[in-house]
Amino acid sequence: MNRYDKACEYIENIPKFGSYAGLDNTEQTLSALLHPEKKYKSVHIAGTNGKGSVAVMISNLLREAGYRVGLFISPHLTVINERISVNGENISDDDFASEFEKIKAVSDSQGIYLTYFEFLFCMAADYFAGEKCDYVVFETGLGGRLDATNTVTPVLSVITSIGFDHMQILGNTIEEIAAEKAGIIKPGVPVVYQTGNEKADEVITKTALEKGSRALPARTAFGDLPDFAKEAVDDFAASQSALYQKDNAITAVVSFFEILNGRTDEEYQRWTRDALTEFYWPGRMEFLSDGIVIDGAHNENAVRRFVQSANALLDGGKWKKIRLLFAVCADKDYEDIVRILSEGISFEKVYVAELASERKTKANDIGSLFRRFRMEAGAGGPSYSGEGIVSFASVPLAWNAAVSEKTEDTLLAVVGSLYLVGEIKGFLKEER
Repeated sequence: MNRYDKACEYIENIPKFGSYAGLDNTEQTLSALLHPEKKYKSVHIAGTNGKGSVAVMISNLLREAGYRVGLFISPHLTVINERISVNGENISDDDFASEFEKIKAVSDSQGIYLTYFEFLFCMAADYFAGEKCDYVVFETGLGGRLDATNTVTPVLSVITSIGFDHMQILGNTIEEIAAEKAGIIKPGVPVVYQTGNEKADEVITKTALEKGSRALPARTAFGDLPDFAKEAVDDFAASQSALYQKDNAITAVVSFFEILNGRTDEEYQRWTRDALTEFYWPGRMEFLSDGIVIDGAHNENAVRRFVQSANALLDGGKWKKIRLLFAVCADKDYEDIVRILSEGISFEKVYVAELASERKTKANDIGSLFRRFRMEAGAGGPSYSGEGIVSFASVPLAWNAAVSEKTEDTLLAVVGSLYLVGEIKGFLKEER
């Protein structure tokens, strides 16, 4: 086993959902590393949905402006290196192994236990310093206030769409969840936000006021930007299958202008247009081929947005029917997710799969939910008899069945989990 494989094996065996107790272990590790996170400017992003897309867009924008930009995101879809990149290039296997060995040596010498996410964050923070990044965009892993990334002091905080997810940790109300996300706001550091929820907005603005931080609602601030920025976002949105990416682009562009005190010259016009044109974020209304689209939506708000985007595709007239391949993690509010899908889209057929994960749900149980909600939504009939909803013991089995039965006028939508997206991308990559 080589150094990289040993590093991956060690990290993957750390519990992914460890203690949510505080930042002490991360801070102690960074201190032992002589604070690499202070050697570059940071942008810090939290939110329930959209934060990954916004992180990639801001990274693209800063790169177009000529900066060397690090990006730390989660989760990864196929390889763990995806979480740490510089100027669009994932960390190499050798560098990953070297950073692992460095962080492990520090944690061992200090007697520090780092969780899965803390370990990767410390590796990333140190790697970006060694790569002499000008800016680093950090996406939170969970929440914000107690997330390992909250050890950075950014030049800008960004908060995207807020909804219900991870309630067992973050709280059962929008206000509680928003308070955790607002925990990334630092004294005197401006915050750009577009939560999509008035109650969440109130929490953000109140926290910003308490911290002496300027709060910029993205949509309002966007209205003050030059016309070329608005035209670039409109053109970008028209090219996207995901309707929700327009909101993300607005947040990203406003953030970019705030970071660089944006002007109205030709350079900014070119940077904005080129960065959005180059945007690619796998697993978000991504077409794997003509008529097969995958989306990692895995909570209520994200699934509602998927429903809007999928119905818009059907309204376009290219596809007359839609089928669904679905899998979900057991710790998600999957009953409401199934209800939203059943009420929002008239699927001709549903393929339910079990994930290759300890967090999987039983396909038969999910299939029963689809039958129940489809009947309640008034969509009974031949296509929703026992043959209309089929359960499979694995994602590859469900995929093979769905693809083999797909017709030219049918859109196959794959949704329910980023783990599902990762599994499919993984075995398709192996097949190639």
